[in-house]
Amino acid sequence: MEIITHISDDFIDIPDNHFVFDIETTGLSSKFCKVILIGIVYNECNKTIIKQFFALNEDEEKELLLAFINEISSFNKHITFNGFTFDIPFLNSRFQKHNIDFSLDKADDIDILRLVKPYKEKLSLLDCKLKTIEKYIGINRNDTISGKESVELYKEFESTQDNDLKDKILLHNYEDIYYLAKIFKIKDLLADKLNPLSIESDNIKLKILPMSYKLNKTNLIMKYNIFSGTLNHINIYKDNYSITYDEISLTINIDIKKGIDSNKNEVLFYNLSTIIPLKFNSNFLDDNIFNLCNFLMKKELSSL
Repeated sequence: MEIITHISDDFIDIPDNHFVFDIETTGLSSKFCKVILIGIVYNECNKTIIKQFFALNEDEEKELLLAFINEISSFNKHITFNGFTFDIPFLNSRFQKHNIDFSLDKADDIDILRLVKPYKEKLSLLDCKLKTIEKYIGINRNDTISGKESVELYKEFESTQDNDLKDKILLHNYEDIYYLAKIFKIKDLLADKLNPLSIESDNIKLKILPMSYKLNKTNLIMKYNIFSGTLNHINIYKDNYSITYDEISLTINIDIKKGIDSNKNEVLFYNLSTIIPLKFNSNFLDDNIFNLCNFLMKKELSSL
């Protein structure tokens, strides 16, 4: 088993007590496949350290896992890409397989995929693969292989011990963790792109993003994702609308009215000191819909 250590030429702003990690395996099944490479990134003494734990053959998996555990023992949080679904449960399964008394806690994980995925459509992303997100923010890799190709290259490496194959596998993992560390603060970029609604008061500092709405003849319902900040459990009920909270989102439900204008056009509207039309015949008035919901949300949440 080899441990390859690099000191990055540039300092990457990773929070204290956090490390970035990514694993390479011989397949997708944690029951039948093994971990053959783990890469981590962290800061120490004002330097960004990149370490890769590489098994020269599958039999070195336990040694690799123990070296990884020893390296991360002082950290409190980890940063991954799809780690919540893949890396963490895979590693925990392999720890258990080797009777290693250690596990990674999903509650300690910041999964970049889970941050970006809800906004895929709003960002016009074709998919939420790491390389797609990297290209979106202007990152171009030297690595050209996929995770699947990495698996195939490792099988060949095991039998040949060809250093060129090893270098390709290591580069793929290196760029995964290096650029993952780089995009850790992607929420700052998303905030610029998505322009969430900011709500601040003595008790609240919150950013929320309107995601989708439903409008019928009696109700307008808008769902908001909590983009940043925290909120205690709330339920607000007013005469003409309500706001409810379910830990990751807020929903406003507004009672609306239906009218007919002088030209016999059907209008759905809300009366907020003045008439605010929301739908004119079959045409949804999106600007009015979002502005009304944002106004009421900000009004109520700012007063908490």
